[in-house]
Amino acid sequence: MRNKEYGIALNWNYVILSLVVITIMTLLVLYMPGVRDFDYNLLRAIRNFLFAYPSYVPVFISDFGMHYYLAWPQIAAVSVLVSHKYYTKAFLIVFFTQASFVLVDLIKGFVCRQRPLGTRDIGYSFPSGHATSEMCFYGIVIYLVATYVKNDFWRKFLIMLFGLWIFLVGISRMWVLAHFPIDVITGFFLGFLLVNLFIIVSRWLSR
Repeated sequence: MRNKEYGIALNWNYVILSLVVITIMTLLVLYMPGVRDFDYNLLRAIRNFLFAYPSYVPVFISDFGMHYYLAWPQIAAVSVLVSHKYYTKAFLIVFFTQASFVLVDLIKGFVCRQRPLGTRDIGYSFPSGHATSEMCFYGIVIYLVATYVKNDFWRKFLIMLFGLWIFLVGISRMWVLAHFPIDVITGFFLGFLLVNLFIIVSRWLSR
């Protein structure tokens, strides 16, 4: 019981940390115009570093990270959880993933940050919806894999695979000029916040 309570306290610490980072990033974007120049320079450096790689790679990853493609992984995750009678977790993984879309739209509408020049994407830039939803969903999947997969090889392999995918989606959004680095970083923290809320709520409901 004490270890479980310690785990919950740690998750609350991650929630608070995420809120602090998201708040700071939001204030920077809203009230410090100079941060856009910094973001542009960092974005240019990232794109120059990745220039040697084929351009179709980030386009594929970015397109596959669209929210409507996330429906199939959600269906797969729910099917596995329901088959093992984890009904609450099956509901919560869909709830928090959908919540990530709503939160992103709310923040985008509040901040109204323009995207980098040259992008084909429409809408506002801050935070990255791709980074948020992918971190939220696959972060929860990583937690579930770490908790329930007993085979050591498959547990490590799946954690690395999903972790790499989250990272690549974030990089791809900058690569295709859809987002600034601050947009992606904030999206990751927003998704990470939701992952920890999922853990807290699911543990509370399973008491």
